[in-house]
Amino acid sequence: MAAHDRFGPVGVGRGECRHQFVVVALAAGVDEINVVVVATDTFCGRNQGMTTAQACDTAAELVRAAGAAGVFTTVTVGAAFGCPFEGEVPPGRLREVLTRVRDAGPDELALADTIGVAVPSDVTDRLALAREVTQSRTPLRLHLHDTRHTGVANAVAAVQAGVTTLDASIGGAGGCPFAPAATGNVATEDLVYLFDRMGQPTGLDLEEITSTASWLERRLGKQLPGALLRAGAFPA
Repeated sequence: MAAHDRFGPVGVGRGECRHQFVVVALAAGVDEINVVVVATDTFCGRNQGMTTAQACDTAAELVRAAGAAGVFTTVTVGAAFGCPFEGEVPPGRLREVLTRVRDAGPDELALADTIGVAVPSDVTDRLALAREVTQSRTPLRLHLHDTRHTGVANAVAAVQAGVTTLDASIGGAGGCPFAPAATGNVATEDLVYLFDRMGQPTGLDLEEITSTASWLERRLGKQLPGALLRAGAFPA
């Protein structure tokens, strides 16, 4: 990363909680660090080789190390809306994990719908829970997967609840190797179209993003799930 020109802030996010990754990233001059803690022990074990409690402890160490270097930190709570192995994640369990994450002191806290099971009412309720736990002192972020085509609706619910940062991917690319039947994030260009039409500026150029998604589709040699790639913007 240090060898490349930058066109904006550069961050690194890891599904694994490992101190050596943060050391390398900080040496490369990243601007932010995003550490994942999965809300259920089974998924956390598959994804990171440790329990959720252990992941919380490690995340706290990484947040301290990054903070000492003056780097912005996010902790993402994975499977915050549901787990492919344990099923529903009860609010009490999420509260417990959020409390541990809050105590780690990150600059930002993210909830991840890792397997795309959330609906807008879930988003509203769990963001409210996160705000209660953090006493509205920590900015919130939402990480969306579009596995069941609820990602766009969930993004609207998040923005209406006051969230200003959403995770998405160009073309809807991505997935999770540890989650059965996982698909990519909600498509960036689909959200840009949505919020443009709603009068909510994103600072992103829809034509440029859609063109990039088309390029990525050709490079990958497979059809990506983003809707704008198929239907185009309106009006044309």
